[in-house]
Amino acid sequence: MFRTTESHWPRNRNGERYVLNHRGEESVLLETSARGDGKAFIDWLTVTFPDVAIHPKNGWKCLVPVVDEDFAVALAKRLEEIVGFGIFEKRKSRHKFYEHSWSLGADGRLGFIGVGGQNGTILFELTGEGCMHAKPGWEADMYDFLASGDLKLPKITRVDLTHDDHAGDYNVDRAFDDWFADRFKLPKAPQSPAMAQFGNWAKPDGRGRTVAIGRRLSGKYLRVYEKGRQLGDPKSPWTRIELELKAEDRVIPFDVLTRPGAYLAAAYPALEFLNTEQARIATVRHTVKQGWLSMLKYIRHAAGPALAVALAVIGTQGIEDLVADVTQDDIHRQMVKRGMDLPLHLVAELAESDHDLTGHKGNDDVDSV
Repeated sequence: MFRTTESHWPRNRNGERYVLNHRGEESVLLETSARGDGKAFIDWLTVTFPDVAIHPKNGWKCLVPVVDEDFAVALAKRLEEIVGFGIFEKRKSRHKFYEHSWSLGADGRLGFIGVGGQNGTILFELTGEGCMHAKPGWEADMYDFLASGDLKLPKITRVDLTHDDHAGDYNVDRAFDDWFADRFKLPKAPQSPAMAQFGNWAKPDGRGRTVAIGRRLSGKYLRVYEKGRQLGDPKSPWTRIELELKAEDRVIPFDVLTRPGAYLAAAYPALEFLNTEQARIATVRHTVKQGWLSMLKYIRHAAGPALAVALAVIGTQGIEDLVADVTQDDIHRQMVKRGMDLPLHLVAELAESDHDLTGHKGNDDVDSV
């Protein structure tokens, strides 16, 4: 059992409670049934979007011209409606290279807002503690916010999906055995992803061990670790499974917010037991670039001569007039046919990337989550 003593702190809105461990240190005992989809919950969220989205003509309550302070205040008001808290103070330092930053909660404990530079984007980030203290149902409200169009092409750049096994049925030893048996190997990957062990595995000392799968730089990184022991109980069976996804070479769909268990279960064969319904995030880099090159090849060989004649006769404006009647449905059908069913700005970004087409940037990000 988790050896703790309840402190004088009250329960927070999600039912988690503050406790004192055997060293008298305050910790938060998570009761995750109140969070997520019953299988997993969101433990970190980072979103970026173009700053031009925040403008009075788009329904935002701010003045023209919109300055950095207005961006942050307007965004914070919307976040407060969704998660229950907003700006605590403006910070003196940058955050992730944004020129100006504001903290959500003291010292950024709950998250951050970043404005200025960074190609005209705005960032907001909820930390693990921010996700924990957000009001119940915030995930669905955040999904609605991102999908509403109010942010003009928002992008989830990082999300952490977490499952807590308080009984320790799935523990670090089982995770290691699964890796050794190639149960973290994806179907089309040439080999199992990288694995690292942290803590005292030769002689476990009760301070907690970790199995890490993959590489953080690849955008997909899993940790299985002894959470209860990390918090100070040397006999706690509490194990945490935590998947960090970054938009390095993948598009993270918004419904990961409302179906975290499905995405976590689909990340590796070893985790399929977590959820009967599974959802995969396709690693789209290879597919999009291949589809783009295929389209260029088709244009060059099938329509190239005709386009050259048209260009000589009617010029570039005439070419634009020729395609003016093409509908969004026509464009969408063509993109689906080529495996490029994504927003155009993402297709442009991925099609022009300098990644090779082998898909072997890392063996943990081939053809899957």
